[in-house]
Amino acid sequence: MDKDYKLQRYSRKDYTDLVDFPVEIVGRDGVVRRYSFEDSIRLYQRRITFAPIRYRDTELVDAEVSHCRSRIGQLRRSYFHRFGWGTPEGEPEPLEVFGDLAGELAAFLCRVMHSEGRPDVVVRALETPRSAISTWYVLPAGSETGMVLYVYQFEEGDEEVVREQFFALLKELERVDPEDGDRERMLAFHHTVDCGLILTARAGEGDPLEKVSGEEVSADLTPTPWEETLEVIRRGDFEDGMARCREVVGSQPWHRGAYIAGAVLGAALRRYFDAEDFALLGSHYFPDEPVLHHYMGLARYRLGRMKEAEQALRTSLELSPNLASARFELANVLLDGGDTAGARKVLADGHGVQGDNRRAEAALLRMEQWLRWRAVMTGGAAVSFVLGLLALLTGGLIGLVPIAMSLVIAAAGILVFRRQLKQLRARQRYDELSHGLRQVHRRVQLDQPPVS
Repeated sequence: MDKDYKLQRYSRKDYTDLVDFPVEIVGRDGVVRRYSFEDSIRLYQRRITFAPIRYRDTELVDAEVSHCRSRIGQLRRSYFHRFGWGTPEGEPEPLEVFGDLAGELAAFLCRVMHSEGRPDVVVRALETPRSAISTWYVLPAGSETGMVLYVYQFEEGDEEVVREQFFALLKELERVDPEDGDRERMLAFHHTVDCGLILTARAGEGDPLEKVSGEEVSADLTPTPWEETLEVIRRGDFEDGMARCREVVGSQPWHRGAYIAGAVLGAALRRYFDAEDFALLGSHYFPDEPVLHHYMGLARYRLGRMKEAEQALRTSLELSPNLASARFELANVLLDGGDTAGARKVLADGHGVQGDNRRAEAALLRMEQWLRWRAVMTGGAAVSFVLGLLALLTGGLIGLVPIAMSLVIAAAGILVFRRQLKQLRARQRYDELSHGLRQVHRRVQLDQPPVS
């Protein structure tokens, strides 16, 4: 399918119709699948993320991103049309105030209020809305107390600043004691690539959601989805574990451990496209997480994309020079590309750095030793070859003996080095899974988010 035809297909798409939910979407494999509102939004947001990888041409990337954004807008408008809250006469319509984001708000309120139809609420501004952050009062029908809704829009330009403010408020609310007088406590939150929503109530005013649903609140001692995922991985069911990791990041896009675990399991199962998928998506949420860049590079290396693998592994080491496994993989990438000098430098840069993996450190040391041994053998072969040429010129055919010896020495050096390198790589692959899972437990404690 050529470029012009693809661009024409994008230009012919119509985004004005209202769609029903679950919505039917045709996949790249031609199969029609049904998606909930939340899953359909995530699907198109992921397509935006992977557009530069799927297409190399700038025009096609722009067309794909524009299409996905238009489709997201259509889905949100459709959802609000069918499930949005009502507005008293004389007040502006939510679509005028929130734009297409009104659909995301409606879906959030339907979830937290367990509403199968339109949520029966009144939504009023508490202060003059700013462009990216606004605060609203939500009063459910049948409740004497309302809730405060914080709306964060991650718009281009100040996107990172607004996102940081969103997560700062989340962490602050997490620390609030439920019995702490008049302080706000969090009832629920939701976030996607382009927005974040937080619903709160006063600590001393009971639970407005409980009054709406009529349900009693009891302690939930059941394992979280992430705890169940870790248990599945401990039992050795890696296929199910990876599927569960995908479910966790689908519902909690800022779950660092699930991205790392998914990438580790993908590599262990030799499903390198899946490993790259987890690592690449996770690195968008955690750009400073070296382990994700490591597994992105590892997956690309195994897929034969050497330049991309080298770039990802170098990023990993820039962020954390003590990642011995990443250093080992980068040296392998450079050796396979014929850059022996580059591999030597990578190994030398690790001198004096306390690594995080003893076996990988031992493999680095052995690799460096075998590189030196190969250099000695190659140097000896070169000297023998030169001496043979001189003897051939001055003494006749006797000079063929050292020339033949030089060729044998060079061949032996190369073959022995390759065999030793193959053994080192095999041992390191054997250790990949256990070390990767240790990384999951180390990293997930950094900023594991609350369950939404």
